Amino acid sequence: MSETAPKSRVVIFVCAIIFFDAVGFGLLMPIMPELLSDVAGLSISEGATIAGLLLTTFAVMQFIFAPILGGLSDRFGRRPVLLIALLGFAIDSFIMAWAPNLTWLFVARLVSGICGATYAAAYACLVDVSEPAERAKYFGFAGAALGLGFIFGPALGGLLGEYWVRLPFIAAGILVAIVAIWGYFFFPETLKSENRRNFSLARANPIGSLISIAKHPSVVIVLAALFLIQLSNHSYSSIWSFYTAEVAGWSPFLIGLSVSAYGFGFAAVQGALTGPVIARYGEVKAVYFTVFVGLISFGILAVATSGIHIYIGIAVGVFSAFLSPALQSLMTSRTPADSQGELQGAITSLYSLASIISPAAMALIFTAYTDEPGLYMPGAPFVLAATLIACAAIIFTIAARRLAKEPLAPAQATEAVAETFD
Repeated sequence: MSETAPKSRVVIFVCAIIFFDAVGFGLLMPIMPELLSDVAGLSISEGATIAGLLLTTFAVMQFIFAPILGGLSDRFGRRPVLLIALLGFAIDSFIMAWAPNLTWLFVARLVSGICGATYAAAYACLVDVSEPAERAKYFGFAGAALGLGFIFGPALGGLLGEYWVRLPFIAAGILVAIVAIWGYFFFPETLKSENRRNFSLARANPIGSLISIAKHPSVVIVLAALFLIQLSNHSYSSIWSFYTAEVAGWSPFLIGLSVSAYGFGFAAVQGALTGPVIARYGEVKAVYFTVFVGLISFGILAVATSGIHIYIGIAVGVFSAFLSPALQSLMTSRTPADSQGELQGAITSLYSLASIISPAAMALIFTAYTDEPGLYMPGAPFVLAATLIACAAIIFTIAARRLAKEPLAPAQATEAVAETFD
């Protein structure tokens, strides 16, 4: 897998999977009220509650199945896991397109959450085909694909939903099926036979995968920092539309425009700058830079009083895109080759856990600081987000000091390891 062509093919295919996973999640955003009205005749108020339950169902399935799929990919290879998951995602889209009642919508979200847990195997593919020095760049490409998916998903849903509320799902199902066929004929297996390990259900669960990864204490500390960062970042997804409407009086169109602006900026930074910046300055300096940027961005949003202030916060915030690739690079370099899927499963499960916990907490804080009694501060959730980022920085400092004294995993050792911490 050292040849340029196969490596490029793997990276493109993995980015395509991540892109369509994000598209499938995002296309629901603009059409969910109309879909729930079409399926069950629900009002906006009633539909909001059901929509929240559907989102929770998706996140819970990701939390449970991410380590399972990661462990299966360490045993049987990345290719079968990813191809089966793509097939499942296509089936999920067609279920959504023809769901006759709410029960079938929940069945579809169960399937989607399981298939969406393929991030573990997808990121493990990037580890399989890359050298340690390349990983931040490839993780940046994957992050750019994720960002673009969250841009095009809502756009696709809104555009096609104007003609028929079920049409976006039919289009998504067809596109994913095409990607699955492409992968079947052109996507190679990336996991070497000597790096495979037996599947263990005791390890392939959210708790078991973390216990197994605990054999690498420094990695666990980085995971703890990453979890706090993920909790903070859900301040965007959970209250953004309510926050921008409250602070700036934006319409749905302007809210969508701001989401697209952030998504494009984030994708551009991850895709174009992550590799060169981390190659020059190292992962640790990149993490500290993004923490600093995040604190400034959240601080601006916390006290913003106009749309201009919000866009300044967005412009600063997109440079935090270095964070995830840098942390991923540090963790993968300290994890053996036969446990990369397990690591990615643990990361995805933590992300899903944050998706379960944070949106509700951020929404409650927003409501508490925008109702009649007490202090009025719509940006209060961003104060909590900044606090979580600061705590993550403290935890990461402990991890960085430990990592500086540890060698890379034996199968991935390189003489350049010390330069990462200069």
